[in-house]
Amino acid sequence: MPVTRPNILLVVIDCLRADRAFDPDRTAQTPAMQALAERGALFTHLITANSMTIPCMTTMFSGLYPARHGVRAMVGARVADSVPLLAELLRDNGYHTYAEATGPLSRFYRLDRGFDQYEHRDGVKSAMLGQWGDDLIARFRDGHFSEPWFAYLHLWGVHRPRQILPGYDAPEYGRTQYDRAISSYDKRLGELLAALDLENTVVLLTGDHGEKVPENELESRVESLKKSLTRQQGKATGRWTRTRRKAIASIRAGWFKASRLLYSAGVVDSPLATVTGHGYHVYDSLVRVPFVMAGGPVPAGQRISRQARQVDIMPTILDLAGLGDCVPPTADGHSLLPLVHGQHLPEEPAFIETCQNTREPSSFYGVRAGGFKYAYDAANPRTPEELYDLSADPEETRNLAPTMAHKTAELRDLIAGHIAGAAAGAVDMTDELSELEMAGLADHLRKLGYVE
Repeated sequence: MPVTRPNILLVVIDCLRADRAFDPDRTAQTPAMQALAERGALFTHLITANSMTIPCMTTMFSGLYPARHGVRAMVGARVADSVPLLAELLRDNGYHTYAEATGPLSRFYRLDRGFDQYEHRDGVKSAMLGQWGDDLIARFRDGHFSEPWFAYLHLWGVHRPRQILPGYDAPEYGRTQYDRAISSYDKRLGELLAALDLENTVVLLTGDHGEKVPENELESRVESLKKSLTRQQGKATGRWTRTRRKAIASIRAGWFKASRLLYSAGVVDSPLATVTGHGYHVYDSLVRVPFVMAGGPVPAGQRISRQARQVDIMPTILDLAGLGDCVPPTADGHSLLPLVHGQHLPEEPAFIETCQNTREPSSFYGVRAGGFKYAYDAANPRTPEELYDLSADPEETRNLAPTMAHKTAELRDLIAGHIAGAAAGAVDMTDELSELEMAGLADHLRKLGYVE
């Protein structure tokens, strides 16, 4: 028998780009994702608040921009207890709440608040493509979760190291290892969806952020080098290991700086030539992710290209649960359900930050507004400003900042106003990690390749 409120499954595939999963020219095979989108609504341009996991997931659960919730780096800060989180609001209103988290999303960051069960696993050893995934699907099929339930499932295999099913490491499943990992996870997603009662369950699918993947032989070699360095970091301890990690960090920083200098000199067409991964910029490849909602009362067959924002996810989920009145008045986002039901909502600017693997927030900001993308480093005027007309140049290859000073200044002022306003109403981050917690967190992030 159906319950009063729908069950809700939030699936976050780490590093899932919108274009590689849903755009017509994709090379990944994504029949399950396509079928899910056809059953409900696909937002093709959801823009994340950051380009790294922890700030993005804090935004997704709080409805606040990073400059408001204060979690703007991977190390050192965690969401304050005074910030209402999605799972808390759902649990307080009758939902049973479950989380299957992975990657850096340990309890250190307190994003477990509000979950009746919060399981954190090794996303490589306990992968969706293996026995762990079989067991998870069985739990959904066998009614393991008490209704009405909210379940958050974070999947790791599209993130490095990419996980690919046997037989899927072939051109027909994608041009790159990244695309083949998406194809592999799509197959598994289809098996998971088949275990659900979509008449009484709303499924939401998104990514925490995107990923710059190798597009040529040089970048493929760079990624292979990164993989080898990350793999070797966890195998030894002591002074030599610390010295080596610092040397690697110095080389990476120098590489990044050299790419920007080559770009400034006109030698390469991107300031991130040969740079892969995520976290360091606000290009759409890093911040444009899909957002699908399907099942339950969601009307089918909608593809919405209007810009949406990661801060809108929390209010949308509460609205789906019949709890629209419970959206905190401090939230920066708004429910997207009116758009799904054909109503008009004005498009709002999407503000974006980058993230550092340190305790210090990055000073590199971006905004996506009025069909343009603008990015700049507020602390370093020598870093080239970037402005792109997204309708004419969706790949962000022609920097218009030198020739459109008025538009550049307009969008820079928009970012400055956002940062100033956010700072005025920001959370007081008095609850930083203890030195012991910092040491444990740094070790955890180091094993994942996030910090040196």
